[in-house]
Amino acid sequence: MKIDHQIAKEDSLYKLILTFHLVKVLPTDSLVGFELSEQKKINSGQEDLIQPIAINIDSGFIKNVIALDFYAKPENNYLVVKFSFLDRPYLYGIPINDGLAFPLSNIIYGGDNEAMFYNGYKKGDSVWFEEIDEERSDDVQYFAYLYKEEFPAAIPPMVVENGATSEMLKIDRVLGFKRGMMLNKADYLYFVQNDTASDKGVSILSHKEYYPRTKKVEELIETLKYICTGDEFEELNAAEDKKLAFNNFWLSHIDDKELASETIKKYFRSVKFANALFTDYKNGWKTDRGMIYIVFGPPEVVTKKEEIEIWEYKTFDGDLKFTFAKTRNLFVQYHYSLIREKSLNKAWFTAVQQWRTGDL
Repeated sequence: MKIDHQIAKEDSLYKLILTFHLVKVLPTDSLVGFELSEQKKINSGQEDLIQPIAINIDSGFIKNVIALDFYAKPENNYLVVKFSFLDRPYLYGIPINDGLAFPLSNIIYGGDNEAMFYNGYKKGDSVWFEEIDEERSDDVQYFAYLYKEEFPAAIPPMVVENGATSEMLKIDRVLGFKRGMMLNKADYLYFVQNDTASDKGVSILSHKEYYPRTKKVEELIETLKYICTGDEFEELNAAEDKKLAFNNFWLSHIDDKELASETIKKYFRSVKFANALFTDYKNGWKTDRGMIYIVFGPPEVVTKKEEIEIWEYKTFDGDLKFTFAKTRNLFVQYHYSLIREKSLNKAWFTAVQQWRTGDL
């Protein structure tokens, strides 16, 4: 199961859209016991049940959407979504206090996207925008700032940098529109505002039609960054025949063609899932959580605390933990950044070597 959400705020009024992607055993399987609460501190157990002033449910076989309008108390920091699916209880936390993350937008967006797993948008999709304050005029002017998705991939977990780093952003173009627009470009980030003097907006990352998969050889090579040496990566990108260079990279490390083929499939299956699970303002494989997911696989235990998320693995020389901190970001409500440690060096190279030799 995968959950996505959009949330907007105007004064104390909130609009929340939850999208559930369900893998059902029987056609009759569904979400049960849905509740929405608010709380000051996550996992505190001290919660106030929210009674929505409006709720709309759109249930499909796999994709289920719940839209809610409600009021929340200004002193509360989090929403908690509770429900059960296939007899298992779930909790999903959403920060709503402006001081915890990038301020919530006062607009939300939607469209006719019917993706069954990845709930993102692709070139050619049409999107429309809605103000949370229904008393405002319908003749609202929106502005979309377009950025080419050339954001850098995550750096390895043991590389501890001195000082903060920032990504250089260059606006490719600015579009003005009223209620809706078509996403005419793939691999672009659209940042939409209706008040350019504000720090509030919503972001939409538009992809090629086959996303979250990687398909073109250039894309396949780019995602090998985590298991290549610097020289190997440069040679792959400089090769005249990139497909041949790609195949030779794997066969130079794995003599058995069948094992090499199976390892390639496993690697790019991990890339696909990282894209589907962790894409926010940039492709999921480039994020810190996406990098760890690809190289180490799904975590065995995930613990969410106030401002961090901890992933635990039991299969890499004993207990191995990765800690991700919520960080402020221009484009998304919150972004998870890995707390890097030099002590992760051995585990990283062990996992990378397993990919390079097919010893998984």
